[in-house]
Amino acid sequence: MRKTLRSAAFTLTFALMAIGALHAQQAVAPPPRPADSGPSIEKTMQFIQDNAAEGKLNYTAIVTDASQQGLGWSNKFTVEMSNLAADAGACRITYHWRAEENGKVVDDADYSLALKDVKEIMVLSQEQNQNQIDSRNGHPDWNSRIAPSLFTLIARRPRGVVNVFLFSDEEMANRVAKAITHAVELCGGGKDAF
Repeated sequence: MRKTLRSAAFTLTFALMAIGALHAQQAVAPPPRPADSGPSIEKTMQFIQDNAAEGKLNYTAIVTDASQQGLGWSNKFTVEMSNLAADAGACRITYHWRAEENGKVVDDADYSLALKDVKEIMVLSQEQNQNQIDSRNGHPDWNSRIAPSLFTLIARRPRGVVNVFLFSDEEMANRVAKAITHAVELCGGGKDAF
């Protein structure tokens, strides 16, 4: 009888251990994700849609070339961003961009910005932006002055691709930059894969 009781106790212990092991192997739900701080993606994208396109902006770039004893010239620009749509579900901003230089159309196309692809957001004066562009294009001695002052929001993506938004007001440029940065975070962008 003792042998039977020991055998039964052993069987019961083994059965309880097996049940415990099976229970321990069941998938456990991950801890709840902390609530995102800041506005929802829908509210953020609505703010971007309402504030990122100022319409038509006119400005003059007054350029001097230091390598040519201060040789100078000016170019008149008209730029217009229209049909801006910020799609919260797709995490994408689309818009139409039209630019004229001295009355000649130099760009007239639809553009798209997938927020998950954005690596960096920055705001520069249009003078800083133009001088960086000229330097990259082999003209480090060119210096541009922009009248009236404008501010450029730049969204950098891989391989040097950028989307730009122009503003007459620096404060609004910075507010939209903050909103786009938040949207990029909510959409899983801003990170390198490795």
